[in-house]
Amino acid sequence: MSAIASVSSAAQLMPVLKPPVTAALNDTNVSENTQASPSYVVMLGQDAKVSDPLTYNVRGLMPDAVAAPAWEYTRQDKVSLAMMGNFGTSATAGRFQGLGATLLSQLAQTGQNISQSVLRSSTGKALEPAELTAAQNRLHADPANSISLTLKTASGKTIELSLSSQDDGLAVQAQVSGGELNDDELNALNAMADGFQSAIDGLTSKPPTLKLDALTQFDTKAFASVDLKTSLTLEDGSAQTLELHADADQRSVRMGGALGNLDLSVDLKNAAIRGDSGQQAKALEGYVSQIEAARKRGDGDAQLLSMFEDAFKTLHSHYPDTRVSSAAQTVSSIELTDTDHGLLTGLGDFSASVSERSVEGNPGRPGELDAFAYTLSQTTQSKGSDQLNRTIVQDQQSQLIASYHKPLPGGQKLALTTDPETQNYLYYQISDQASSKTSIGYKKGELVDATLSQSASQSTRISTYVMGRLEKDTHTPLSSSKTQSFLSVLQQALQQDKEAKQGRGVSTLNATLASIQAKVLLQSEPSQLKG
Repeated sequence: MSAIASVSSAAQLMPVLKPPVTAALNDTNVSENTQASPSYVVMLGQDAKVSDPLTYNVRGLMPDAVAAPAWEYTRQDKVSLAMMGNFGTSATAGRFQGLGATLLSQLAQTGQNISQSVLRSSTGKALEPAELTAAQNRLHADPANSISLTLKTASGKTIELSLSSQDDGLAVQAQVSGGELNDDELNALNAMADGFQSAIDGLTSKPPTLKLDALTQFDTKAFASVDLKTSLTLEDGSAQTLELHADADQRSVRMGGALGNLDLSVDLKNAAIRGDSGQQAKALEGYVSQIEAARKRGDGDAQLLSMFEDAFKTLHSHYPDTRVSSAAQTVSSIELTDTDHGLLTGLGDFSASVSERSVEGNPGRPGELDAFAYTLSQTTQSKGSDQLNRTIVQDQQSQLIASYHKPLPGGQKLALTTDPETQNYLYYQISDQASSKTSIGYKKGELVDATLSQSASQSTRISTYVMGRLEKDTHTPLSSSKTQSFLSVLQQALQQDKEAKQGRGVSTLNATLASIQAKVLLQSEPSQLKG
């Protein structure tokens, strides 16, 4: 049987590579099976037909052969093999598929710095050594698509991981500074691999999603903070950026893209105001319902608001377990009681905003914008010098500003142009506000104030145009407010609880607090405050 030589495609092999760029990066971080790959593969016994004779020059290449991809290091560790498999695809999701988890796991298994890149010459000719080094440095430092994860350990070390991709290249780096990682830190690092990859997969999916839970639920004994930064070019050519930060004091997510922007932060320092998991879950459910109601009323983009909801739930889920200490149970050295918690939402203080990119939705009337902006916030303050004489005030606020176009009822599909024949539509302008304020006061150890004040207002303006002429302009304002005092019912429940502990009667305190908690959350509909 004749032997036929076959040259493997560039995406399927790793050629003989140049030496390490710097001595600082350890090139010994490879598996026991690591070995240099050949520049071509000879396969014997294949039944293939050759239509034309192939002529090679003295270097063993065809005269017009395309240069094989150039690798930064000659190695066949898990990271390099993953890159080899991914380099054949051009989609960002494919380039980064499994690569984040592999990079993090290899660092956790070896504790050694990692740097690897693969570049394809844009001219088809092999780059000179100086050109190749410069191209590799650019790929690491300023790529079209980048993902970086920075971890600060509780012992003061810094772990930096990066993934970079562009049309002609793919690169990764993992570096540790401040000392070697101990076994506990390496184990905690390995445990984050799947969560890191989940975040990458979500951000590079179509449409993108936020899967950041694992990065906010890090091992607080091993790590002090987590930072994720991404800059991606999506399939439609638009840019998308994201920044996530999480530590013992705060969590935040900022994201910007073609759809719009979202910005959320949660203050974790005041752990005392947070309720138990049941109370937090009910508050989260209530707030997500408010966000969804705002999306429908303001005709917000479903994809952007879905990411906003996911980010809101992520930042408020699985708070760090700091309530086990007595210090964490206090606000300005004041310990909160079950009664206090019953009058609060149970969530940490936060600010959250989401806004779509405004566009001129009607060429015939350029001043009419399609826009959506929604904000939510909660702040909690305390006053008083001691446990017996103190006050707590918790404020919740929301605001919705939106405008959009809709077709006339029973009319044709909305397709606005400068042609008057298309100018048949409704133009909505929405302006809503809501607030909720809880006040709790003690004097000489006795509860003297337990008040909930809420207000909500909605403004709806609808302009009706037919053939470009304003036919009707209606403005509908709605508002309502309500103030409730729970002082007497709580005083009675507290007295019954005291007597129950003495063996007289049955306590109704828990049921009373549960009933109050259901009313504390912000209400954005004026109708919800009536009666």
